[in-house]
Amino acid sequence: MNKSEAAWNEHRTTQISLVQQFDYYGKLAAQFPLAPLRVVYAKAGTQPAASIVRDKKSIAENLLYWCPIATEMKGQYLFAIINSETARKRIELYQARGQWGARHFDKVIFNLPIPRFDPKNETHAALSKAAAEAEEIAAAIELPAAVKFQRARGLLRTALTEAGVAKRIDDLVARLLDGQPVPEPAKPSPCAAPPR
Repeated sequence: MNKSEAAWNEHRTTQISLVQQFDYYGKLAAQFPLAPLRVVYAKAGTQPAASIVRDKKSIAENLLYWCPIATEMKGQYLFAIINSETARKRIELYQARGQWGARHFDKVIFNLPIPRFDPKNETHAALSKAAAEAEEIAAAIELPAAVKFQRARGLLRTALTEAGVAKRIDDLVARLLDGQPVPEPAKPSPCAAPPR
């Protein structure tokens, strides 16, 4: 740390110390004490990427937004909405435009009319359950060694689409944002694969 501080002091163009730079606007200190459950999502990119962090050792760096959550269900509800294609499409008009189209999510995701999580609400509970299933599917995928994050996200999205959970989440998010109730689940076809 002493070498880092010396190099900073030698080359800095501001009066801010290295430690002050690390904690720019208090964004590092604000995370402490670390909550045991947090939703994090990337502020930039063309596809949203959110997850639940379940440890007290990780901190969010400057390209991540984070919020503490009280329960797994609430976290699953929130990260499912952020990761959904439905939400991505609906925030496009608020996003910056770049060479590859809409990008940077920052806080524009919260321009959507996302209601506070209510575990008694059928749509909220169904969305949380679908997100838990998506997590299980994603956790079971073996990613190639040294895979780049864009490719890894693509593999996960493909697996979730093939399992049908991505469409279910998108439909639930659309119903949530449009204020529609969850319809009764369809009876499985005799030809349908049994649930896992």
